[in-house]
Amino acid sequence: MGISANDFTKPRFVQPGTKINSDYYIQKILRHFFKDDYCRLYPNGDAVFHHDSAPSHASRVTQEFLTDQQVQFLRPQQWIPNSPDAAPCDYLLWGHLKNKLNKRRVSTMRGLQKAIREEVKKIPQEMILRALKSWPKRCRQIYYAEGRHIEKHR
Repeated sequence: MGISANDFTKPRFVQPGTKINSDYYIQKILRHFFKDDYCRLYPNGDAVFHHDSAPSHASRVTQEFLTDQQVQFLRPQQWIPNSPDAAPCDYLLWGHLKNKLNKRRVSTMRGLQKAIREEVKKIPQEMILRALKSWPKRCRQIYYAEGRHIEKHR
């Protein structure tokens, strides 16, 4: 999943045990994103992609694919590697969803996927906008902390 100032991307579910390499990421995630979400989220084509440091995201093959799609993106050398405090999905979305899903009784994979879709629809866009607005400040804090965590974990 991804977030933008306009809305969420559709959740993409990966079978347990699946190895997510560059080819898988491009074929099963990015191609669907461009087909299903890109024009809806970025009608002016003004997106700037931010990936985390997962190997499938940072690979040369993935970067070439995004370049071929004429999409702007932050390259791995422009990004703080392996910092869960810096990616909006990491510091907002995943924790929020985990908190909500822990309160539900889900016993099947299909039920979990349904619950995720339902909970995502309930997240106010204002919450996403606040998280995105805080992003530059968080990056500065991480820089001054020399890459160390800036949040206290409970």
